[in-house]
Amino acid sequence: MGIARIFLLLCCFLLVFVHGLDIPDPDEIEYIRQEVQATVNSTVHLYCGSHMPTLFIWVFSRPGTERNEPLAYNHGQGTKLMALASTMGEISLLTNTTTLVIEGVSDEAEGVYTCQALYDMDEPPKVTFYYTQLRLQDEEERSRGSGSPPPESD
Repeated sequence: MGIARIFLLLCCFLLVFVHGLDIPDPDEIEYIRQEVQATVNSTVHLYCGSHMPTLFIWVFSRPGTERNEPLAYNHGQGTKLMALASTMGEISLLTNTTTLVIEGVSDEAEGVYTCQALYDMDEPPKVTFYYTQLRLQDEEERSRGSGSPPPESD
């Protein structure tokens, strides 16, 4: 298990502990991988499931590193954006969702975005990791056709 997964799992466990939820079996955690392509100064939407989780955290890893840097989170007291977010473009979260929106994408935005979502349900809680690789392309590649449609529902 890589450092990135351990860090995210630890964050989830700490949040879960604070809120008194049962921790799901690590073998029951779902991992979803996505890829999005964008150009500098464009707008991109990064998705973290189709339903609003009880808790979530977005982190970012630059290409060639395993270091995860927090971007945004919501632990039941409203969404918070971290300082790193300002270096990637104009970052926001769509209202009442976990969708991370980057307007005016900068060169610094290329990398892996991970959203860890915890769904507290009547059954044992469900944890899902959404790994989204954001690749920047030049205008010529974009004109050949590439998009970032939302992933299919969970």
